[in-house]
Amino acid sequence: MKMILTISIFAATWSLGSASTIGDPAASKSAEAKDLYDKGDFDDALRLYRDAQLERPNSPHLNFNVGNALFKKGDFESAVDEFSQSVERSGENLKSRSLYNLGNALFLQQEYEKAAESYREALRIDPDDEDSKANLELALRKQQEQQEQQEQQEQQEQQQEQEQQQEQEQQQEQEQQQEQEQQQEQEQQEQQREQEQQQEQEQQQEQEQQQEQEQQEQQEPNAEEVDKMGEQDAEQLLDALKDREKDAQRRRFRATGETHGKDW
Repeated sequence: MKMILTISIFAATWSLGSASTIGDPAASKSAEAKDLYDKGDFDDALRLYRDAQLERPNSPHLNFNVGNALFKKGDFESAVDEFSQSVERSGENLKSRSLYNLGNALFLQQEYEKAAESYREALRIDPDDEDSKANLELALRKQQEQQEQQEQQEQQEQQQEQEQQQEQEQQQEQEQQQEQEQQQEQEQQEQQREQEQQQEQEQQQEQEQQQEQEQQEQQEPNAEEVDKMGEQDAEQLLDALKDREKDAQRRRFRATGETHGKDW
């Protein structure tokens, strides 16, 4: 369905006849602004409508017309403010048109939910307004699309968060694995150093033991020397026994007394 965004033009009642503008500055400026608006000169029209508002600041008609000029200039946010004031201050006829134009301004700011509500309010006043019906249907469709886009965006954000979380977890696992590998490597290196130190100590002990054995072997006599020393000891023992025997014989000889001669 083609979007309908027709701006309803409603000029103040005093702008409809030249006689009614005599002696009324606000009406005169409003009539002149409407002519400029119809010619497409929205800047000058807005300026004159603003001047008229200085004369009649609470006029819902001027709020409506200023809102129209702002809408045409593309200042939708300011137009919303003027249309809202027109809604609050106007009767039902102007109010339904103000609600319709308010919905259009909200629609173009992609505030579809508020725009749909404005169209509903306009239809409550004028149920036969086909433009309000069409724009309400379009606003509801856009609102649904917007919600779907928001949901899709939220899902994408959630997916991105999950992916980022997974990446962080993977990175943490990799870091932990690297730390474990580094720790294992350090432990292996320490074990290897300990083994090397232990081997060096064992080798050093073996060398010391070997040196001790060599020193002992150098100090102890060999087997031939031991055998020679045994023979010498035996001879010395025999000599000692012989000497003792001789001494014993001498003592015996002395014990028998002196030699007696024969009695011839």
